[in-house]
Amino acid sequence: MWIPQSFGILVSTVCVVLRHHSNSIYVDLCNVYAVVMLSKRYRTQWLLSIPDNPDKTFPTNGSHEVLLVESWESPDTFPQTKGNKARTIHAYTNAPYVELFVNGKSQGDRAVTLMRNAAGSYAEWLNVTWEPGNLTAVARQSPSGAALASTSRFTNSNATRLEVSLDAPSPLTGTGKAVYLDGHDAALVRATIVDSNGRTSHMATDNITFRVVSGPGYIQGTGNGDPHCHEPNNAPWHSAYHGLVRAVVRVSSAAGLSSHERGLLSQIDKSGLVVDGSSDDINSAPIVVEATAAGFAPARLSIPTSTDPADNVLAVAEAAAGKPVYFFPQ
Repeated sequence: MWIPQSFGILVSTVCVVLRHHSNSIYVDLCNVYAVVMLSKRYRTQWLLSIPDNPDKTFPTNGSHEVLLVESWESPDTFPQTKGNKARTIHAYTNAPYVELFVNGKSQGDRAVTLMRNAAGSYAEWLNVTWEPGNLTAVARQSPSGAALASTSRFTNSNATRLEVSLDAPSPLTGTGKAVYLDGHDAALVRATIVDSNGRTSHMATDNITFRVVSGPGYIQGTGNGDPHCHEPNNAPWHSAYHGLVRAVVRVSSAAGLSSHERGLLSQIDKSGLVVDGSSDDINSAPIVVEATAAGFAPARLSIPTSTDPADNVLAVAEAAAGKPVYFFPQ
């Protein structure tokens, strides 16, 4: 399970960067896939492997986790393995052993040495015969021991729809409940291409366009996290990477600021994008964002807005500082 509060620290920090450098927004902020994969990888190798103690930042209560690196698509999907009948699979875990299954059939177990102890921090299976269905990794204390944790990957069916979700602000990511109307704050909107089973279509590369339908906001930029992609990051569109695209939506109202602060802001806001926010409609209106892609129905969401200083990004980060963080349900 993803750690909401710790991710919130990351997102809150990035939002601070956006607020001060929002005209040059591209950081690896839009690589949702890589952030999740890398965080889980290091979590299994470091944080989960350290016993709880007063000096440990987050208690993990002896929990275990296992991560499959690869998706379970046909080798023909990838240029480097086209024509092959098998794939190489890697798994990370903080357990001593991990066993791999393809559609319920064991592919054998592997011992895992934690990265903090020595080399060999992952389990590897060579020439795993591919067949459509599911790939499952089970973490164990011993080769025949009880399961400590498990995870699965599934072969995608055809992509059927576009979904949008709000990564920030969101209580789930520890980033508050609304964007603050100060002319700078930004929201992170995720677009996901999913298959008929509601799972992310990892190979989808459809071009996704975002627009603000209503409310005090505009599309500051978009990205997909693909280091080989040369599409413009300040455009309202981007092709998907691992089925994902993220948009940065910046507020266009300074209604949360005092009249004096708005006056100062107007002296440097030469773009004219930030309005003074004197209208009650602007003060209360959410930002409605729509994502579209050819062949899919449009998807919309509403981003809550606020003029309460308690909702500005620094206040939200300060309010969450020092509170306990839990990785797994207690």
